[in-house]
Amino acid sequence: MKPSNFVSAGLALAGVGILEGLVDFKEILGITPALADADVVEAVTTSLITPVAAVAADAASTTIDAGGWLASTMASIEPWKGDLLALGQPFGFGLAFMRIEHYVEKFKDVKNRVLTISAAQCVAVGFLSLLWVLYDFHGTIPNMAYMIEPHRIGAIAWTGIMTTVVAIYFEGIALQVASATEAALTFASEPVWAALFGAWLLHEELGINSYIGGVAILSACVYGALADMKAENEEKESTQIQVE
Repeated sequence: MKPSNFVSAGLALAGVGILEGLVDFKEILGITPALADADVVEAVTTSLITPVAAVAADAASTTIDAGGWLASTMASIEPWKGDLLALGQPFGFGLAFMRIEHYVEKFKDVKNRVLTISAAQCVAVGFLSLLWVLYDFHGTIPNMAYMIEPHRIGAIAWTGIMTTVVAIYFEGIALQVASATEAALTFASEPVWAALFGAWLLHEELGINSYIGGVAILSACVYGALADMKAENEEKESTQIQVE
């Protein structure tokens, strides 16, 4: 890990935070939102504050003892449980890229190594997904007869084949050339493409946060790639000098 990697990661993280609305550039720049926007903001704020306030009031009215402390802590975390799970995703992706890169290099002389690694990943995803289903349904397999419909089967096939099997396989192919850091930074640009496709296909309006966050993320990708290219060139030059 080089200093440029940390700078790129920090810039990408800031860009995602801006896209998610952690910073309101309309307010910072003094841009007055439309009445409809203000109503939406008020409704969303109310829906977020109400359950948090209820949890806080309930926790305040409860006597904190040795057993109640953990319960009150878990109750206060409940409103943000989804955010905490989502926060684990980039760590999982980053770790996966590092391990894939390691094994692709370790078995570089093995034929079909990328296909084998991809198959192992798919088996692991399927097994863990099965465990999750069993956990949710208390150890039983639910009745999935309702899934046997053309549009549902099409969605499952697309998700299972294209966005899982094919995506994992091409990740392995890409990590033969790109580093895990480059791959992680590229994945950080996912919200940018989601916003652009949303504007194109769903006619969503991009706000100032979308543009500033998108620029920050893409800048992180470009900076990280250029820094790695510079390091690789310096390493090649050093190796060439030693050989001469």
